[in-house]
Amino acid sequence: MTFKRPPLHTSIFAAMILGAIVGKLFPQCVPWVQPLGMIFLRLLKLLVVPLTFISIVYGIASIGSMEKLSKMGAKTMGFYLTTNLLAVTTSLILSNVIKPGVGVTVFGSKPNAVPAPGPFWEVVPDNMFSAFVRADTMQIIVVALLFGAGLVFMGEKAKKLKQAAGEANELMMAITSGVIEFAPIGVFGLIATMAGSFDMSLLMGVGKFALTIILGLAIHFVTLSVMFRIFSNRPYGRFLKNMEPALMMSFSTSSSAATLPVTMECIEKKENISPEVAGFVLPLGATVNMDGTAIYEAAACLFIAQALGVHLALGQQIVVLVTAAMAAIGAAAVPSAGLVTLALVLNAVRLPLDGIGFLLAIDRPLDMARTIVNVWGDMVACAVVEEKKNKD
Repeated sequence: MTFKRPPLHTSIFAAMILGAIVGKLFPQCVPWVQPLGMIFLRLLKLLVVPLTFISIVYGIASIGSMEKLSKMGAKTMGFYLTTNLLAVTTSLILSNVIKPGVGVTVFGSKPNAVPAPGPFWEVVPDNMFSAFVRADTMQIIVVALLFGAGLVFMGEKAKKLKQAAGEANELMMAITSGVIEFAPIGVFGLIATMAGSFDMSLLMGVGKFALTIILGLAIHFVTLSVMFRIFSNRPYGRFLKNMEPALMMSFSTSSSAATLPVTMECIEKKENISPEVAGFVLPLGATVNMDGTAIYEAAACLFIAQALGVHLALGQQIVVLVTAAMAAIGAAAVPSAGLVTLALVLNAVRLPLDGIGFLLAIDRPLDMARTIVNVWGDMVACAVVEEKKNKD
């Protein structure tokens, strides 16, 4: 008889229950299991800098050429960046209105202070190595954008460098997947450590957090649909029906990359969008267009800040907006990868990572929902870019 490993989200949920039991009934065991949670958090922090830099460089370099970047690439990236910022803005507004983290008291101690952002020009580092050592999220993103654009500008001369960037990206994805597999053990240690202060506020807060995410995803799905109606002449009802197989696949797999073959078939064969547009927009979208992930990360950041009683001023929320948008671009098109880039957003405003352990329990259903929005955005982008291409 072969042992079939349960799904990751099931293991995480079981780890939460077991951790709560151990922490509540056997507090003398907590010092022995606490290192498991601490190691998990440190692994997440370890991945933030290299994952951010490599994935953004590779995402931009994958555009291919300055010609594509200047024509179709500019239209596609313009659409993706616009919808990404709209998604994060929606998430921040909902989080400030619903306040899902208010009253939740189990996310550890409040930080001494959340530093206010400095002058805007300080996002450009005067020493990139110093930015990496300090793990300055915004400065690392700027360096990654410059490197990615440089590879595109070099064209064929940078072929080997682009290949190396792709291989480095695959390496980071493999390491990320390994860390995510470690999540149940890490969550067990985190929950056991915090179980002593557990109360019903956590369940209420997590419920409000899930409501915030689902509402944000629904609003953004409508926003993308409105953009489709404005910028494309295709019948909306027919388009939505033709895209159903890919949307269902995205929900079941929680992966834009795994859904890509079905998305390509729906776009090319059912909607007759040119292979040139589909072959460029969809693979790029599977890499950089993660609106659902951006909604999740911005809301999670404010949720944890509210739970800690930390007020994020407008300037700090703008940092969250920009960082969540860029972190979503850097998120891998695989299940739960947004959890790692969430560490990047939290790091940008100096918030602790402790709350990630609790969010893991409900991550999979939310991941399934946000992947639908990610893939729907790719499809709408295809229709919009095709329309502009035909007009040109």
